[in-house]
Amino acid sequence: MPSVAWTALGSPGEVASAYAGPAADVIAAGTVGGHLYLRRRVDAGWRWEHLGRPPGGDGVIGAVLLEGSLTPVVVDTDLKVWLRQTGAEPWTALAGPAPDVGLPFFADSGDLVVASRGTRHTLVMSSPAGRPWMRQGVDPDGTWFRIAADEDWITEQLAVAFAPVSGSEPQLHIFAVVRDRQTSQSGVRVAVHENAVWTWIDPAGPTPNGQHAGLTATSFRDASGRLQACAVVCTGEPAVVSMLTGSGRDWRWTDLGRPPAESSLGSAVVAAKGPDSGGEPVVVARSSHNIWTRTPTTAWTDHGGTPGDVAAVVPSQSIERADSVWTAGVSWDFDLWTFDTGTTGATGIRWEGHGQPGGLVAVIGAYTDAPEPDIPDRAVEAAVIDGHGAVWNCQVWGIPDQGFFGSSNFWAYLGPPAPGVTAADGVGVFAAPTGSPQPSWVFVVGSDGRLWASTSDATGWTWVEHGAPTSRVIKKGVAPVAVGGTPAVHVLADDGRLWMRSISGGEWRWTDRGTPDGQLIFAVLGAAVLPAATGPLPVAAVAAGDGHLWLSVPAADGFRWVDLGTPTPSERVVATVGVEVVAQGLDIVVAGSPSGQVWSRRWSPQATGAWIPHGRPLDARIRAAVGTARDPADPASCLAWVIGNDQQIWVTSSAGGPWSRWDPVFPVDAVTAGKSAFVMDAFPCVVALDNGPRLHVVTPEL
Repeated sequence: MPSVAWTALGSPGEVASAYAGPAADVIAAGTVGGHLYLRRRVDAGWRWEHLGRPPGGDGVIGAVLLEGSLTPVVVDTDLKVWLRQTGAEPWTALAGPAPDVGLPFFADSGDLVVASRGTRHTLVMSSPAGRPWMRQGVDPDGTWFRIAADEDWITEQLAVAFAPVSGSEPQLHIFAVVRDRQTSQSGVRVAVHENAVWTWIDPAGPTPNGQHAGLTATSFRDASGRLQACAVVCTGEPAVVSMLTGSGRDWRWTDLGRPPAESSLGSAVVAAKGPDSGGEPVVVARSSHNIWTRTPTTAWTDHGGTPGDVAAVVPSQSIERADSVWTAGVSWDFDLWTFDTGTTGATGIRWEGHGQPGGLVAVIGAYTDAPEPDIPDRAVEAAVIDGHGAVWNCQVWGIPDQGFFGSSNFWAYLGPPAPGVTAADGVGVFAAPTGSPQPSWVFVVGSDGRLWASTSDATGWTWVEHGAPTSRVIKKGVAPVAVGGTPAVHVLADDGRLWMRSISGGEWRWTDRGTPDGQLIFAVLGAAVLPAATGPLPVAAVAAGDGHLWLSVPAADGFRWVDLGTPTPSERVVATVGVEVVAQGLDIVVAGSPSGQVWSRRWSPQATGAWIPHGRPLDARIRAAVGTARDPADPASCLAWVIGNDQQIWVTSSAGGPWSRWDPVFPVDAVTAGKSAFVMDAFPCVVALDNGPRLHVVTPEL
């Protein structure tokens, strides 16, 4: 097998954070793509609800749920807070902490927590420079104010809990993991409301072991019935679980150690108590792939890992119920999981895998951005469609003679074409051969049967409706080709005719390229622009009702049809693999029936080549075509890819030869879809979608 590089691009639906409601029936999930989803328990199990992102922002970086209403409150990328409700205007702006003049931006700022007492909610958040701020209620006219401190440290993490102070009613306590701006020394502080002023307390001196991570808090009643606040944080290296309990100015630390496992402690959370806050607090921890629990007076209990050890799950939030502790978490591969464990040392555990919301369903195509001045790096843009019919763009960086960089991908949300219109089918992408920023188009067929394009220029991405031929519905389109430096898109309409959408006379127009004599077209196979002495020829390939391969070629009086026939008298052309320009003309690669194998035929205005049989990988049914791209090692032929019956990527040359499989470094269960491209002016690639569903870009090793 050839040596290939698989670069994982993931999915915009990968879960980045999880916050659960107090009844463990709703989870607010933030995704890598910056969108908010709710995972809601229903009679039949669970369902995903897509809530999107606040207007004008790049995405959601954090979320909490208001107790009672389960209304989400989110933080967007510019550290503004929004309330998400149902209705025509679902997003309500709640502003955010004021800018920190003269202080640098802290990368981990924007941590948001909520404390609720009935219908009263208090939001606590860290500012861009890491200072703690507070807001009472979620009324749009509310005000944020800073919780001042004698020392100007950076707030890294926040947590809240209620406990009485000096015999009063339960009061809010704010816990913070802080870091000194000058020395970077880490510590824990607690804010208490005293004499109408918030006071920060250093609880009982320095915390054990120095370093701190993973702060969570709850309230519980001790053996005497006294309500106390409790915070858990991982401290030191190697990490142990440290528990801070008390109220007001009275605090004590308890070292709970770490699970007795070969691997170190990965993370830990304390389970939130319900209305009945009796009993000891329960800690849920991860060591390697296993989940462990304990209380201050009981030993660690090993509950094991996921069934079949398919994932390592990091607990995000735990909630104590009558007979179990329920936990929501995110796996190392960004799936949402929940699990139930016993509260009194029982080793049982029940897992539920929730996967990811808004999974990808189709690849539209990929193109290379114009080079940036004075840097060798190039950006490649891959466009995809998610399960909601919205379009996403993934940008990944590389160097032409080295390949792609891992973890260099960024997701941009282009959305659906219009309200009430989803992207039903990907057509292709196009980038104008101009400077940066270069105009770019992502073409789709909408659920309304019309052609749409998300178009990029210096101002960003905008959806443009290209419509359809008069009184027609578009059934399918193929990737655009360059005509005069602008895109031309060929589509098949419901009248069985070939149509072209292109710019003519400075305006977008539909051109009827007709049908072969006496035939209707049942599949448009592809298009390419062939250089010729008379000028560029935009040639389109189709399969007609007679099973023949036909070409639509520009002529002096419009367009003419060229019949390239069938591979054999009994074989019909039924599907496309791709159409590619090679040194001697066009190579058209198709799938035939009933054999199910791949065939290619070369055509130029001067000559037509013979049909070349390519068989099929493993001599088994081909699941899907991927496409073609020029072969840098042989300008006289092109490469052609398919997804074989084994659900893996296979490639061959239009010149003939065996099939080769592009094996991933790490096993991919199944490749479900893909599109080919020639990227960075250097090498062919396949943008592939697996059954995760996650995106990959696959290239030959350089």
